[in-house]
Amino acid sequence: LPICMVALAVPARAFAETPAIAYDGNAHQLTVSGATGSLGEPDLFPAFKDLMPGDVREQQVEVRAMGVKSQVRVFVRAVVDHETAHLLSPITLTASAGDASDGWLQTGTPGSVFAYPTQVATFTSDGSTVLNLQLSVPTSVGNELADANKTIRWEITAEDDGETIPAQPAGSKKPSLFGLAATGDNSLALLLT
Repeated sequence: LPICMVALAVPARAFAETPAIAYDGNAHQLTVSGATGSLGEPDLFPAFKDLMPGDVREQQVEVRAMGVKSQVRVFVRAVVDHETAHLLSPITLTASAGDASDGWLQTGTPGSVFAYPTQVATFTSDGSTVLNLQLSVPTSVGNELADANKTIRWEITAEDDGETIPAQPAGSKKPSLFGLAATGDNSLALLLT
């Protein structure tokens, strides 16, 4: 009897933990977790690496809250310098939270969609939602875009009863650990790598 063997090649990141932003109201703590980036920091956007002309990439980020006493809002902001914004201008980023038919939805360039602190979730009780992101790279661009998205700094904060709480890597005690830079406005800057 002949024996048939089938080998499946599945990228390691296919089984990686879903990137997440989690707020714990009891501890007044906002954490980020997911694949680990090159500097040891959490990477919320592993699907957006090594972009090529014609690529369409999708990424989901879970946003959850527990220990909610009144209302918690979660914000995301992209900090992009002028040169990087110009390089990324041909790329289209579409973002929605939860079900796109009734959730928040915005389309633009990676630098414009989150140019200002953008509310991606509101919780009045414990729960979760999904931030759905789709990045489309036109075929008309060159390979110079492959690494341009790596220079976007992501600031993630939560607001609980008017208090702004900066994000920190899951498992750490301070926002400044794991190579993440704290910005002047006391929010965590995540370097998309």
